[in-house]
Amino acid sequence: MRATSNWGFGRISNSCSSRVRWSLTAALTILTAAAQVAGPPDQDGAAIEQSQRAAKADPANLQLQLNLGLAYIRSGRSDDAIAPLQRALSDQSLSPEAHYLLGAAYFQSGQYAKVAEQLTGLDQGEHAEHVLFMLEESARLTGANAKARQAFHELNQRFPDSAWLHFLMGAAYESRPDHEHAIAEFKAALSKDPRLPNANFAIGYIYWKDRAFEDSRPWLARELEVQPCHALAAYYLGDAAQSLGQKQDALRYFQQSVRCNDRNQKAHLGLGILLAELNRDQEALGELQAAARLDEKDATVHYRLALLYKKLGRKSDSAAEYAKVQQIHDAGRKQAEQNLAGK
Repeated sequence: MRATSNWGFGRISNSCSSRVRWSLTAALTILTAAAQVAGPPDQDGAAIEQSQRAAKADPANLQLQLNLGLAYIRSGRSDDAIAPLQRALSDQSLSPEAHYLLGAAYFQSGQYAKVAEQLTGLDQGEHAEHVLFMLEESARLTGANAKARQAFHELNQRFPDSAWLHFLMGAAYESRPDHEHAIAEFKAALSKDPRLPNANFAIGYIYWKDRAFEDSRPWLARELEVQPCHALAAYYLGDAAQSLGQKQDALRYFQQSVRCNDRNQKAHLGLGILLAELNRDQEALGELQAAARLDEKDATVHYRLALLYKKLGRKSDSAAEYAKVQQIHDAGRKQAEQNLAGK
């Protein structure tokens, strides 16, 4: 059955499902067909090292630049993939694949405004399903609703049983929220393509959100098999393990999340809290300070820093952090009062 769309009301329906913005779309759309052939973390790491050595030894060989970009994408390191793929564009024979992979890298890294330019004309090629999916989502996320509507319509008409279309329907159900049907759609997507990037994560995230931590863990772990450097999957595995009292597992996953994405503020915070509980105070301090740099307005970070400074005997630093917590709370109350006054 084909899904139908009504973008005037921001909705799509298939057996009365709604199409609204997925709560974590901007964070969760780490989707690239190249990641579907990713191997285990050690295998992907070896592939990156091998590709790096080859590209360095022969920098004029643009096929090696393409290979390096592909290796980065397979591991989930999309930001690193961009530069070598841009270099590969200048080889006409490599250009179509380089444009496709570069579009996927921009999409994966959340640079949605740059996606369409790279994918122009590729919606008729071998990657058409994935191209249409990325065109639809990047257009929607940048407010280009007419283009999003056109891409969705084409994906629906040309590939009515596409794994990507099932993924979109799962996201729509999840946002209602209708978790039962969302999981069914994500599983349908995986039945079409067992290594579809982010589908396992989406199921695991739903279970995590429902506090069903034991149910969430196998799905999140499977995502790491597809994308070994999926920082969010590693983070939620760490949070689930910590909630279940499994501190060593939590430590391992939080560390993996930070290694994969050093700008993951929540991972730095979770790791800092856990290290403090394990009395690894100096390591904890570094992680909490990193979390504070990434989000200066996070009251929890400053509260945890205040506790840790107190533990370390740094009374003035502790007092300063407590003061920041109070300032953040006061600013929040003031903003809430202004919002009420403006209504």
